[in-house]
Amino acid sequence: MGKVNKAVLFSILALAGAAFYFSGIGFEFSVFEQFLAALAVFAFFFAAAKRGLHQFFLVALAAFGTALSLGCAFGRGGIGTGPLAVDLFLPGWAIVALTALVAGVAWLSYERWRSQNRFAVILLTLFVLNWIILAFNVKYYDDWKLENYLTVPFVVLLYLIHRWFRFSNVSYGLLFLYMMLHIYGSHYTYAEVPFGFWLQDFLDMARNHYDRIVHFGFGFLLAYPLREVVLRVSSAKGFWGLYIPIEFTLAFSAIYEIIEWIIAIVYGGDLGIAYLGTQGDVWDAQKDMALAGGGALLAMGIVALILFYYRGRDFWEEFKISLRVKQKEALGEEALRAIKGE
Repeated sequence: MGKVNKAVLFSILALAGAAFYFSGIGFEFSVFEQFLAALAVFAFFFAAAKRGLHQFFLVALAAFGTALSLGCAFGRGGIGTGPLAVDLFLPGWAIVALTALVAGVAWLSYERWRSQNRFAVILLTLFVLNWIILAFNVKYYDDWKLENYLTVPFVVLLYLIHRWFRFSNVSYGLLFLYMMLHIYGSHYTYAEVPFGFWLQDFLDMARNHYDRIVHFGFGFLLAYPLREVVLRVSSAKGFWGLYIPIEFTLAFSAIYEIIEWIIAIVYGGDLGIAYLGTQGDVWDAQKDMALAGGGALLAMGIVALILFYYRGRDFWEEFKISLRVKQKEALGEEALRAIKGE
C-alpha cells in the first residue's frame, strides 16, 4: 500500500464533489443521498489510489464511462429509437451500484494480470461494454449509425496495430476518455446532449456547446498520444516533438470536418443537418478546428512545463539543438544533381 500524493488527493476530492453535485441533477438524489454518493466515490477512489496510480486511473475511467453510459441509456426513462429501444428504467442507486461493480471488476482484473500489463485490454473491454450500453435507446438511430461509421473502424484499427505500436497506458486512458465523450454525444447527437443544455443554462449561452467541448477534447486528449507516435516513429525531439502533434491535430481536425461536410451533402435533409450539428453557425467548422488546435497547444504546453520541471537545463539544450540546421546543403539541389547523374 502506497501513499496518496497531494495531486491525486485533490483529484479524488474533485471527483467526489462532482459526484455530489451531478447525482442531485442527474439522479435527483436528496442532499443526504448526494452526500452518501460523494462519500462512496471518495472512499472507493482513495482505496484504488493507495494501490497505485494505474489503479486509480483505471477505476476513475471505468466509473466515469459506466455511470455515463447507464445514466444515458436507462436513467432518463422513455424509449428511444432503433432496434435496441427498450422500456427499462434504472433508478439512481442501481446505476451507482452497477458502476461500482464494473469499476471493481476492472480493478481486480488489473491486479490479477498486473505483471502482464493488461491495462489496454481492460480499457478496450470497458469501451465495448459502454458502446453496447449506449446503443440502447439512442435518440436518433440513423444519426447514431453515421457517427459510428468512423468510431468502430478507429477502435478496430487501434486494436490491429497494438502489436506493432503499443501506446503507453496514459495514452490509452486519454484515448478512452475522448472516445467516451464521442459516443456519449452520438447517443443524443452532439447538438442535443443534456450536459450541453445544462452548461448552456448554467453559463447563459446562446447554444448547446457540447460539440465544442469534444473538439477541444480532441486536441487536448489526443495530442499526447500523437506526440508518442511522433517521438517513437520519427525520433523528433525538442521543439518538433511538441510542435508536430499540434500540426497533426489541426490536420486531422480539418480532415474530419471535410468528411463531415461530404457525409452531410450525401445524406442531406434533416439527417445531414443533425450529423453536421452546426446549429446555424456558418463558422462552425473553423471554430471546431481552432478549439482542437487550442486543446493540443494547451496539452503540449503542459507537457513542456512538466519536462522543464523534471529536466531543466537538459530540456532547453535539447530544444535548442532541435532547431539547428543539421544539413547545410539544400535537398532540392541534391535531388536535381542525382537525376542528372552528376
